[in-house]
Amino acid sequence: MLGVFCCAVNTSFAQDEFQVIESRIIDYLKADVKINELKAAVKSNSSSLKEEGFWPSIDYSSTAETGWTPLIHLQRVKQFAIILNSENFAFADKERLASQINAALDYWLKQNPQSTNWFQQEIASPTAIGEILMLLNGKGVIPNALQDSLLKRMDSGNVLKAIGANKLDIAIHMIYRACVSRNKALMDSAVHQAFLPISFGGREGLQSDFSYRQHGPQLQIASYGQVFLHGTYKVASWLSATSYAIPPHKLKIIDDYLIDTFLRTIRGRYIDFNTEGRGIARNDVLDKIDITQNAGVKSLLSLAKKVNPKNSEAYNNVEQRVTQAKEASFNIKPSHTFFYKSDYTIHSRPTYSFNVRSVSKRTVRTEMGNRENLLGKFLPDGSTNIQRTGDEYFNIMPIWEWDKIPGVTSRDYLEDKKITIEWGERGLNSFIGGVSDRFYGASVYQLDYDEVTAKKAWFFFDNEVVCLGTDINSYAKEQITTTVNQAWLKGPVKAFADDKLMDVKNLNSKNVDWVWHDSIGYYFPNKGNIQIITDKQKGSWAKVNANRSDELVKGDVFKMWFKHGENPEKQEYAYIVKPQVSEQEMLNIKSDAIKILCNTQQIQAVQNTDLQMVQVFFYEAGTLKTSNFSITTNEPCVLLIKNIASEKPVLYVSDPTQKLSHLQVLFSSTLLKSTQPISITLPQGEHVGDTVNYQF
Repeated sequence: MLGVFCCAVNTSFAQDEFQVIESRIIDYLKADVKINELKAAVKSNSSSLKEEGFWPSIDYSSTAETGWTPLIHLQRVKQFAIILNSENFAFADKERLASQINAALDYWLKQNPQSTNWFQQEIASPTAIGEILMLLNGKGVIPNALQDSLLKRMDSGNVLKAIGANKLDIAIHMIYRACVSRNKALMDSAVHQAFLPISFGGREGLQSDFSYRQHGPQLQIASYGQVFLHGTYKVASWLSATSYAIPPHKLKIIDDYLIDTFLRTIRGRYIDFNTEGRGIARNDVLDKIDITQNAGVKSLLSLAKKVNPKNSEAYNNVEQRVTQAKEASFNIKPSHTFFYKSDYTIHSRPTYSFNVRSVSKRTVRTEMGNRENLLGKFLPDGSTNIQRTGDEYFNIMPIWEWDKIPGVTSRDYLEDKKITIEWGERGLNSFIGGVSDRFYGASVYQLDYDEVTAKKAWFFFDNEVVCLGTDINSYAKEQITTTVNQAWLKGPVKAFADDKLMDVKNLNSKNVDWVWHDSIGYYFPNKGNIQIITDKQKGSWAKVNANRSDELVKGDVFKMWFKHGENPEKQEYAYIVKPQVSEQEMLNIKSDAIKILCNTQQIQAVQNTDLQMVQVFFYEAGTLKTSNFSITTNEPCVLLIKNIASEKPVLYVSDPTQKLSHLQVLFSSTLLKSTQPISITLPQGEHVGDTVNYQF
């Protein structure tokens, strides 16, 4: 009798939890509904629905990869279901609406529309059907036979094989099926799979450095990473305070990814274009107003606050920046991160963000797929996202010259070249990496793509970022360029060139000291063959995304680049970006604290005397020697040394090749006389490529 009694209690408990979860899901589906707009849409769609259960305006034969019109059918049925679920939503003829729902669902089953994009069959359609069934569950609207057929149709997608955000999406419509069918075993499996991606160690999904990858080892911090975040918090909010609640250690992981990675890529209202993957070719995608409470209770930050109110202050700070209630600098703390699993750098200061995207043999170039991101050929080749207010690149993509993406060294084509390999391709070099003490750092990208090679390095400090390039070679027929920036033109452009101060419309000079535009200064310590154009550019979204409008888009653009000419051999460049300076400050500021110590094939190094810091890339074993200190390594590496003018400097070092287990460093200075190298044990396993430090 005791065993029977316990079983009855457990079953009752499970059923009670189903009711709680179902109620929360229905509240979520009905949240933020605009009643008058909904009623008007339902009235119109009810009138136009044919007796057989179809809408003449929908092309059910469409197989489109994106913008798949048959999905509209289910979206309209969902609107009908919301009306029937809500007793306080007065509607003239709910009985007719119920009959139409059944006819429309029966028609869907019989037609069984198909898209060439697996996502529509395995995620979008089952999810939409599940939402309809949840809204109508227990309402006596859908006959059992029809419901069983719909549940069977929903059983699509291999959740065991799916990865990351895709696994989570499939798990969500499994939760719907479990609720409707009251299937505890299915619910157990669905919840397990939903939270399974909150872990490290996979080729895709969340990584040990808190970057996010999808479609192979490809950077997707926004795009799929945002879907992963939103879906996880959504499910966690449904399951809160039940036996299925998200485990505390997993909640901490997802909170850390949201706060320390995703939100740091947003400046003001707009996210770094490097984080969106092929989504960069979608209009308005960089605008993140929809993550805030302004977008309603379903928004990412609303859900995150609900699941873990302890982080509300941090999320409120973000919301004030994104909604532009506060400046983009509001409560930004200085930070620097190199994501060694995904070849990406975030450098953040209250006054600016400067992020870099690169690619190695270990990762995948930004993909083209579903006819999106047609021109993003050079996106991962050291592209630099330089933001002050945040909107510097917002919706500029239709008119960008795509071989002049900011930061990139490439061939200067007469016309933008399309990507020819779908879904990404591997990088070609291994010496790609970075070093960081969490506040400062340096990143390197050894370029070898499209018949162009170069060694590109970035050195990050408080008030400036030093950008160096060397060993630039190509035998391609086109001229080779390195783009300093290509952003919306905002106000005047000033330059000190050819020994005089000038207003710039267009400039082509080999004698440029500095350029100023939109509160950002660009210094050229070795001058260089510089060209600037501030003309109007034009294009269309269809040019970068075949699923978008071909309507003409145009605007004024600030574009500046180095000209390396045809067949460059061992060429180099150097420029220093100094954000938040006024035109007057440009006339007076001197960068005496910044010393470019070396920019050769073997070593690239920069010293900041104010910070008592040196940052160095050794492409091979060697020695960097100055009048005050010397550094010797026995292996290629990247290192940062702080407090170099003291008796207790601190070394930070990493291995960009991610192949070494140990290396030796000998540091000697006027205050620290050393004759024996120290041996450094480098991180291995999931943390290979990470920074390790040593106190001399």
